[in-house]
Amino acid sequence: MPSYTEDSASDSSFEDGNQAQSVPLLPFQSWSPSALKETFSSPTTPAWPARLPLPPVVRRRCVLLTITLLGILGGVPLLLSSRLNSVELERVPPSAPHKADINPPAPPAVTLPPVVVEEVVSVEGDALPVHLRPDTYLEGLSATAHFRDSLRNDTGYMTSFLSAGWTNDQITMGNLIYLSMITGRIPIIPPFTSHINEQASPLPYSDIFDVPRMVLALNTPILEWHMIKDLEHLQTPDARDELGCWNIWEVDNMQSTGPRGSYSTELLNLDISYTRAPANVKLIPNFEHDSHSTFWSLAKLAFPDGRAEALERPNENPTRPSSNGLVCYDYLYYVCALDPFEFERDYSPMWREVMVHAHWNAVPQRLAEEYLRHTFHLPDGAPIPPFIVIHARRGDFLGWCGDVPKDDCFAPLSAFARRVREVQEEVRRRHGVYVPASRVVMTGDEKDARWWAAVEERGWRRLNHAGERTAERFGNWYPVILDAVVQSMAIGFVGTDRSTFSHMARRRVTDWNNGAVRLVKWGTIGADDH
Repeated sequence: MPSYTEDSASDSSFEDGNQAQSVPLLPFQSWSPSALKETFSSPTTPAWPARLPLPPVVRRRCVLLTITLLGILGGVPLLLSSRLNSVELERVPPSAPHKADINPPAPPAVTLPPVVVEEVVSVEGDALPVHLRPDTYLEGLSATAHFRDSLRNDTGYMTSFLSAGWTNDQITMGNLIYLSMITGRIPIIPPFTSHINEQASPLPYSDIFDVPRMVLALNTPILEWHMIKDLEHLQTPDARDELGCWNIWEVDNMQSTGPRGSYSTELLNLDISYTRAPANVKLIPNFEHDSHSTFWSLAKLAFPDGRAEALERPNENPTRPSSNGLVCYDYLYYVCALDPFEFERDYSPMWREVMVHAHWNAVPQRLAEEYLRHTFHLPDGAPIPPFIVIHARRGDFLGWCGDVPKDDCFAPLSAFARRVREVQEEVRRRHGVYVPASRVVMTGDEKDARWWAAVEERGWRRLNHAGERTAERFGNWYPVILDAVVQSMAIGFVGTDRSTFSHMARRRVTDWNNGAVRLVKWGTIGADDH
């Protein structure tokens, strides 16, 4: 069985690169925030960020409107109660016996309730409370050539950089935000620079996630690098900024001889000076097979006493200039409160306090709904019935199989089918609906047409990004993004064990939809037998 290693550059359901290197990406010379916004924005996209506060009269109207809406919503439970009392509950088919390797027989025709697509009225950046608005913690009305000119002298900030695949980078950002919260600092989020391919432009966090909604849920302001540094003119000779950062990577990885490399620092035109962190930040001392630090061992370095203590030992912690106003760490993927890779667990504080609130914004959400209607052959605007999603990650995981042949290493479709049946039954018991094979959607990175033909033989559907020309129409990020959004909308999910892409979908389906979830084990013949 291959060892657990989720440091692969590619952690999505589509091929997005090879193993992470010290400096993983090539420069993107054609990128600018304005061009990116023009590509992905729509008239309904929230205005984020905004620097100017709302006038008092508008704020008063917002308060009155909120009170009125609350009064209206207060009567909804009564209406629903009377409605439910007058309608006979839908009956669902009983569980039927089935053979080991086929889909269960279709039950009598049942009208399935549609997927409840959460309609969230996104909060405009200007409408946030004053203590959550980005402009409250920034100088001036626009980003500046040098980031320090945008930051306040009376405010503490924190940042880090990205150096993995898209899902791992989401986890890194979640760790950054959580670490900022427990230290009372404001996170500054870098754009995504994952290994989709060399042509995928950097992507601001707020182009995908509903940041105003997240900020309200966290009661914590969030900044992005494009708010504090003018990214339109990064390559001018005088745009380079010096910044001191803590070098965690060299401490946590005993074979490493330096900090974790990141294209983020080149993209942002930063000249980084690193201070090696104290040895006690490593979760398991002198253990070469783990790379984790704990949140509070790193948080200590963000406080004056902890910083001073670390810098008292220059022989142990070679010292270069480090910042106090903007605390920086080289890489925050391998951070936990208690256990390595605890983001997979329901007790993960990073997930419970931060990432559970990272919902998609309107652009990818609506595109995912459109793709699902095409997949299920539904007319435009039709409600989407409950569905189950499979994520079969195979392509880049082949490197973990070692000497085990591919067909023996990867789980067969029969193993996924068995888990799908379990999910179908749990959804039937929990929600009172049966999801047929025609409402099972496969997502995956397999290139073999024969494998996909076997998927279709089971009656399952697929998101056809090639046929939809997803990358050509929306950019190279979107095949991966839409897979993730569709997965998060499902009432049931079957994923691939040890894939962070599957783990993230599993957490979303569980906590957002009260869905049924399973993971399929792999690595040897019969690995998922049970």
